[in-house]
Amino acid sequence: MQRGYRESDVLRRLSISKLMLTAYLAGFNVFTTGIEELKEAPALFLPSNRRGHGTNPWANTRIAGVAALEDTACAVHYVRPGIGKILFSDELAAFTRNISPLKAASQAFIFCGDSYGELLSELEQEDPDTGRLVSYGGAYRRLQLPAYLLACDDTGALQLRIMSRPGYREKLTRIALKSKYIPPPADFPHCDALFGGAPFLLAADMDLRRINAAVEAARERHLGPIVLAALEGQAEAVLYARYRDTGKARVFTLTASALSEFFGADGGLYDPSHGPFMTSKGGVIDAPLIKAH
Repeated sequence: MQRGYRESDVLRRLSISKLMLTAYLAGFNVFTTGIEELKEAPALFLPSNRRGHGTNPWANTRIAGVAALEDTACAVHYVRPGIGKILFSDELAAFTRNISPLKAASQAFIFCGDSYGELLSELEQEDPDTGRLVSYGGAYRRLQLPAYLLACDDTGALQLRIMSRPGYREKLTRIALKSKYIPPPADFPHCDALFGGAPFLLAADMDLRRINAAVEAARERHLGPIVLAALEGQAEAVLYARYRDTGKARVFTLTASALSEFFGADGGLYDPSHGPFMTSKGGVIDAPLIKAH
């Protein structure tokens, strides 16, 4: 396939590379060539890998990847400043149609970028819609599915690793609060526990719309500031300024011991071996140089 070298094409390929490496650090299977391979989560599929191979069911969508998180299929969009507008209804239709073989119990969107701050600078712009064209900020606000923010760096990789574990919110909340854990009330859906009488949310998945809903619900019920727990990089980049410094929440960072207990023996980011690939018989693969005819 003829590769284009326009600036927008090069930037897109670099962005997809950052996404792939972030997922690789998180322990995802990134060496996939078809959507059906996402049945064994966690895994990431890049629709761009299928372009030029017969028909292209993804057409010209902006979906950079599809991530499988246990029973959730996520459309991943890489958002850069000035990225422009999208045909949001077409993006939703293409995503729903193409993930049908997975029979995922739930769907979600992941908006990723070079950093949380750069990502939010684009998502919070109030650009007017132009017909069917919608800005990423408009898509983020009108989306009915869960929407997570992801920085393509080590913090984002750790976030993905947490989110790939089944029941991560309850498990990590129980570990973080220990004996002070109180189950969330049935009439307060936007929290994971009660901590000192205040709603507690595990914010490591960076679902800011869920946090905002909890802040508003707590304000209406006079429950005082909510309590958030997240990764240190997330707190410093976003949560302190938005919630702690404005009095909307108390923000705590997850300790290394809590994360170690949550991940167990295979915790932390994936660190591939620096040695040669070893076969099941303990040998290496002989790959002689390919000589010209």
